[in-house]
Amino acid sequence: MSTPPNRAAPAPVDHPSAWTGEAIGGKEGLVHRMGPEHLAALGELLERTRHIPTTQITRADFDHPVVNALMAAVRFEVMQGKAAVILQGLDPAAMPLEDYERIYWGLGTHLGRAAVQSPKQDLIGRVEKVEDNPERRGYQLDVELRSHTDFHEVLSLACVRRAASGGRSGAVSALAVHNILLQEAPEHLATLYQGFWHGYVAPEHLTAEKVPVFCNVEGKVSCYYHALSFLAAARTMGLSELPADLREAMAAFGEVAQRPQVRTDFMLEPGEMLFWHNFVVLHSREAFNDAPGQKRLLLRLWLHVPNGRPMHHEFTGRALLMDELHNRGITALQYRPFMTNRGQAPAARLAAATED
Repeated sequence: MSTPPNRAAPAPVDHPSAWTGEAIGGKEGLVHRMGPEHLAALGELLERTRHIPTTQITRADFDHPVVNALMAAVRFEVMQGKAAVILQGLDPAAMPLEDYERIYWGLGTHLGRAAVQSPKQDLIGRVEKVEDNPERRGYQLDVELRSHTDFHEVLSLACVRRAASGGRSGAVSALAVHNILLQEAPEHLATLYQGFWHGYVAPEHLTAEKVPVFCNVEGKVSCYYHALSFLAAARTMGLSELPADLREAMAAFGEVAQRPQVRTDFMLEPGEMLFWHNFVVLHSREAFNDAPGQKRLLLRLWLHVPNGRPMHHEFTGRALLMDELHNRGITALQYRPFMTNRGQAPAARLAAATED
């Protein structure tokens, strides 16, 4: 849902989604454990939908009172609670990968409509290191990805295998960062409410107006923190760097988001599924190393949510543009112009810019 922004002065956000990792007890504060009744219901739905290709399964196909109640609770938590949930209880090693994907997809249908994630038309992404990655998409690299937002309203990751070392996920409430900046550096928060233009593939995809990092629409504060889009816009506009006040505000934002007491970092274990609101909770990933027989693999969903959160119209507009480009077979983000001849190797610059 997109509406014009509220121009009221920033105020503290008093809501369960403005949590700190310290206050909720880290990962445990996000966990929802499935019981035997949930696993039995999922097994029933698995058999009931075997005749349907996985990505053609609809919400109506994946209908069971036990699963309906489970995912209603997940949706409530994502949309109105802490904005992030980790589902536990499945064992991907005990089933074919196709069955795990089918269950994951089916659960996702309870939250929204899946978006394509690349010109390959993949509706279930594979988050793993690949050597053939000419666009250097972050989810196909093994480098660190710092706290950021992506594009679609609800995002999800489901762990199949851990890496040999590294690869912890991170989550931080953007609203907690907002509240800390309001208290410690309100001048930076004001700059983030003003934002900057976003740039994509070509000049015609430069936004017509500035896109705020924080917006307040209908009393709900949301966050769109995507540094690479700012850098792309600056280059399109012929600027050598972002304005000084924005650079300083982004540095302050990043420093708060990295505080151990504010964020929570955790290993997503095989069988765990993380669902979160992209414009409320920032996500990150530490660098990792694969080894023979232990190659990190996560599955990913990008979801459009019906009757979603009221936000600045560019928040959802960027996702719709990405969908259009991917459906036309165009890579929605061209990284190379922003990662070469800038004094850093591409992988290092990608990690600094934070992009999936």
